[in-house]
Amino acid sequence: MKIFIAFVLMIIACGSFQTSYASDPIKINDDEINKILKAKEIVKGMVKYPDTLVFYEFSTKVSGNTVTLKFTAKNAFGVPETFVKDIKVN
Repeated sequence: MKIFIAFVLMIIACGSFQTSYASDPIKINDDEINKILKAKEIVKGMVKYPDTLVFYEFSTKVSGNTVTLKFTAKNAFGVPETFVKDIKVN
């Protein structure tokens, strides 16, 4: 009987873990995607060596007409630098 009760408690505990960690996927619309693409083009024009540019996609945020991008690019000495910039787009 103790084993049965322990088994039931285990099932309940596992069920609660699944629901507590499950989340809805992040939804993004076409307008936000276009804003992100415009902001990335602006950043490409800002850096000296755009071929070394790497964006951190999971750090990208859109708030109205402001896109926050985190990216790394090499400077004139070949040293990578990481920046977080707020880019205003139309």
